[in-house]
Amino acid sequence: MNSVLFGIASAASLGVADFMARFSSRALGATLTYAVVLLIGVITSSVWIAVSGERLIWTPVGCALAIVHGLSVAAMCMLLYAGLARGPVAIVAPIVAAHPAFVLVVNVAMGLRPTFYQWAAMVVIILGGILIARSAEGHPQFAASDRKELRKTIIIALGACLAYVVLVTTGQASAQRIGELQTLWLGRLSGFLLVGVMLAVQRRSIAIPRAWIPFVGAQGLLDTLGYIAFLAGSTTSNPHITMVVASTFSVVTVVLAKFVLKELVSRQQWLAVAMIAAGTAVLSGSA
Repeated sequence: MNSVLFGIASAASLGVADFMARFSSRALGATLTYAVVLLIGVITSSVWIAVSGERLIWTPVGCALAIVHGLSVAAMCMLLYAGLARGPVAIVAPIVAAHPAFVLVVNVAMGLRPTFYQWAAMVVIILGGILIARSAEGHPQFAASDRKELRKTIIIALGACLAYVVLVTTGQASAQRIGELQTLWLGRLSGFLLVGVMLAVQRRSIAIPRAWIPFVGAQGLLDTLGYIAFLAGSTTSNPHITMVVASTFSVVTVVLAKFVLKELVSRQQWLAVAMIAAGTAVLSGSA
């Protein structure tokens, strides 16, 4: 039960944070936005460790996995934020949310033997992602543009999806070795250093307009809470359940896009979202 609750908390937090990223990324740029989000994560997790008296475990493998996890999170989020800024949300988010199927493939290679229902759910999730990608060709936002822009958006979303696979597998492995809080802290710190180097190369300041501080601050807190919930679920007896339930964040993002932005969501896109949600639900129930 805890695995499901952690997954729901992660999906809700990350879904809202990614929806907010559409606005902040367009106004400030994906790299700068995520640098601030990571900085908030570093500060929040550092204070949390100091207040809670969390004992840090410095095992080479656990710490190395946490660093790779953090770098993967940074790469995934910058790609995701760039994709969300390009839009439409209803195409980018569900493609990224297809990552549980690929994580399951990695787990199979490591010895996991899925049941028939898990295989069926994996196929449904992949088909949902393909359906979303194909539906992009008829989206009004791209109606007047060439297919280069369309392909670029889909490639960005697919890159974010693959980075998500790496962050999930390394994050779960690290949390089981050194704990979820230390994994979050090392991950946020390594990701922030990576993004900081990128900003330095671009000669950009991390300062943001004062009017955007509350908005990006809330986005950063939600992002941090989403990942701590995911990592906490990774230390339970059923980390796969947390993984697949958390992946339904795209449903939250798409619903917000529909009712807040009034973004057009076709029946085909709704079907794809339903397929992804149903596939993850089946995986959750059979994990």
